[in-house]
Amino acid sequence: MARIDLHNFFKFYDERNPNHIKAVQWLEDNLPIKYLEDQVDWAEIYRGKKSSAAPAPAAAAPVTGGGNVPMMGIKLIKEFEGCHLSAYPDPLSGNLPITIGWGSTRKKDGSPFKLGDKLTQAEADELLIEQCKREFLPALQKIPHWNEMSDGKRGALLSFAYNLGAGFYGGNNFNTITKRLKNKEWDLVPDALYLYRNPGSNVEAGLARRRKAEGEAWKKG
Repeated sequence: MARIDLHNFFKFYDERNPNHIKAVQWLEDNLPIKYLEDQVDWAEIYRGKKSSAAPAPAAAAPVTGGGNVPMMGIKLIKEFEGCHLSAYPDPLSGNLPITIGWGSTRKKDGSPFKLGDKLTQAEADELLIEQCKREFLPALQKIPHWNEMSDGKRGALLSFAYNLGAGFYGGNNFNTITKRLKNKEWDLVPDALYLYRNPGSNVEAGLARRRKAEGEAWKKG
């Protein structure tokens, strides 16, 4: 079977072509997470931070620093959040905050979006990463044992936080998940996550699916 020449394949990438976007999304969804970590060897070589002649390790080391966005979290967010490339008003207020992409309300420079603004898919994806770095990681890094967690565990908590708030840990309505994380009762975390699905509401089914997916990511990590 012939092999794809990746150099020729990707030099024609067009962010306006929906098939190209879908293909890259498929790669993100199906590549092993270890190949999508921010400091994996191929990415460092691509950025020019590591010599291409350096021997590659047998497997990428898990992320141990606090500054990297867990890619499992990005995958979960994309699975359960809608993406809109045109700005739209907040559904509750009918006005502010104006939202775009994967739920972003501010640009990279911190200024708010306004109606009429548009993004490419690549810009929306990049903005999601930046938003997670700016608005969610600082709070998540304060959770006990964060630096001991795998990408899967961190990703589960990032998705949970993106849905329910960056400062959930220690919050009045999050006693159970706070206790499990504080005491490093990691085997009990998936069940704790599942509690936060708004039982009896019209959104319970969707939230239950999300909590289960977050629980599976936690267990795999």
